[in-house]
Amino acid sequence: MDLRNNKVHILLISGILALVATAFFLVLTVTPLLIVAYIFALLGIALFCFGKLYMIASPKSYPWFAAFPLTILRYLVMQTILSAVFIIPENLTGWSFSTQWFLLMHIILLAFFGVLLISMKVGKNVIEDRDQHVKSKVFVLRMIQTDVAALVRQFPEYEKPLNQVAEVLRYSDPMNHANLWVYDEKIRQSVAAMSKLVGEEKAQIPELCQTLLHQIADRNGMVKTMK
Repeated sequence: MDLRNNKVHILLISGILALVATAFFLVLTVTPLLIVAYIFALLGIALFCFGKLYMIASPKSYPWFAAFPLTILRYLVMQTILSAVFIIPENLTGWSFSTQWFLLMHIILLAFFGVLLISMKVGKNVIEDRDQHVKSKVFVLRMIQTDVAALVRQFPEYEKPLNQVAEVLRYSDPMNHANLWVYDEKIRQSVAAMSKLVGEEKAQIPELCQTLLHQIADRNGMVKTMK
């Protein structure tokens, strides 16, 4: 993905939106309402630009960050509708709405979407932190599974007992905890010792697989007592 070109396109789109907002001064009477609407329009365009740049700068979190500019775009649309509701009648009939109330409504609208964006960011951080926590928990057991899969390729003649170990590992609770370190280390050492077998020693593999199954069962029993 060419981030440099994407950034240029985003800045170009933002510039065009700002130009369109400014062009309304050519056809509408300059009033306090128009000035307020223009300021908030530029603020919304700036936020939209920031949201898009933030999104492409975080490609790993694309589904999350894609929601940011879309939410800001909804803010721009609602902001435009709000401004049009009061500015168009003012220019057509001369009726003028209170500038203070108009400003307040824009502030409330901005605050609403601001809270929404902050809540989205907080939710994203919580879920990503939880995801990282879960990944760290399952890492040890997944590494052991990888080692057992390597043993199946190393000793194809003992594929059946090794696959039995791999299957039990697959359905074991991947929870990681300091209290499980001894169990995980025993399993890891058994797998490592098996990989060093040569010659007639390979005949020990079925027996060692049974030992591994008992070790895994002991670990799973400890996991259940910890829940």
